[in-house]
Order: sequence, then structure tokens, then C-alpha cells
Amino acid sequence: MDNVFAREQLIYDEAVAILLSADDVSQFDLSNYGKLVDEYGKLLKQVRHYRGHPEFRVQYHSKGAENEMPEFLSKVHFDVLTGIFNRRYLHENLDRVLSTMSRVNDILSVMIIDIDYFSLYNETYGHNAGDDCLRYVAEALKSCLFRGHDFVARYGGEEFMAILPHTHESGARMVADRMLDEVKKLQIPHSTSLVTGIITVSIGVVTGSRNPNGWQTSDFFSRVDEALLHAKGRGRNQYAYLSL
Repeated sequence: MDNVFAREQLIYDEAVAILLSADDVSQFDLSNYGKLVDEYGKLLKQVRHYRGHPEFRVQYHSKGAENEMPEFLSKVHFDVLTGIFNRRYLHENLDRVLSTMSRVNDILSVMIIDIDYFSLYNETYGHNAGDDCLRYVAEALKSCLFRGHDFVARYGGEEFMAILPHTHESGARMVADRMLDEVKKLQIPHSTSLVTGIITVSIGVVTGSRNPNGWQTSDFFSRVDEALLHAKGRGRNQYAYLSL
């Protein structure tokens, strides 16, 4: 994670945790506090994406640096093909979220999304069509996340992952249902799919609460992979949920 925003992100994460754990709402206006936290999260996310680290400014101090910096940053944290976050960003931010969970009574949901029979799609329609399909699906998945601290990243190949801090099982299930629907709404033809005649996805969903010993990234990844296998085993084009 960009160290410039580490403290700001920590303050935001802990503010959300306070909001979720508040028992006596009479102490403050919970509605306005929630709106403030959400808007600050969106602003922080936007600034972190587009401003960049000072070290990058030093490295790119030559004429035309303002034009070169976004291209450089895109190679650091963004997937070139789909335009969403990449695997590096995923790991850096998941580490940060898990570090926050070790200090406060928080909860985290993680999702892995796999395009059904994507290899058959590439064989049938060609790799250019496959690239377009990945871009459309990425945008559809991204559109399903409404909170500033949620994000989706391309994990590799036809797999994506969504990180949903401060999200309980019910919220994660809602997002999974939304993703299934949005991908189907794309109506991308897939004549060789063994599920249906359009592109669909299978999703694994996992939720974990605070662990006194601290969660590791591998804990979530292995469990969410297991959930994805359940979804595929049941016929795909659906999600399967497991607790951590």
C-alpha cells in the first residue's frame, strides 16, 4: 500500500469499525456519522488512486512527468487489460485490512469470481473476444460495489476477487447475488458453455470475524477457493458460502 495514505486509511478503517460496533446510538447521530465515514472513504480511495506516491514524482521529475505518472501507476496497481485493480494491489490492501482486524472487533468478507467455461469461450470465439469478455465482466463486477472501501481486482486469467471490509454474511450474499445478475445481464453469447447459452460466473464467498491470533491472507484464500469448488460442483452459475 502507498505509505502516504497508511495513517489516513487506518483512521478510516477504525472509524467504520466504531460505527459497526456502536451499541448506544443515542451518544451521537449515527446516520450522519455513517454518511461522513462513507464519503471520506470514497474521497480517500480517489485521491490514493490518482495522486500517487511522492517517490514517483521524484523519479519522474522530467518534462512531461504529469503525463507519464498515470501510465506508471497503472502498471503498479492496475490490470492493463481490464482497468481494474491487479493482484499486487489485492495482496497489499488485504494485508492492511487483516492488520486492522487484529486490533479491532471487525469482520471481513472475501469473494472469488470465476467465469464459467472461459477456456471453451476462447476456443470458440477467439482470444480477442475473450479479452473483451474479461473487460465487460470486470466492469459488471465493479458496478456491484457501492462502498468506498470495497474493491474488486483481477486475480489472474478469468478469476477475480472482491474484498469487502466490515461486511457480514448477509451483505456478502447480497453482493454475490448482484454479481451473478449483472454478469447475466451482459448477455454475452457462449454457445459452448455447459451451463447456459451466455457467459455466467461461479462465486466462492467467505466471511471471517476477528481472530485474536491474527488471520493470514492464506487463510482466506484457501477457504474461498474451497467455497468456489462447492459452487462449481453444484452446477456453476451460482455462489457458495463458507464461514472462516
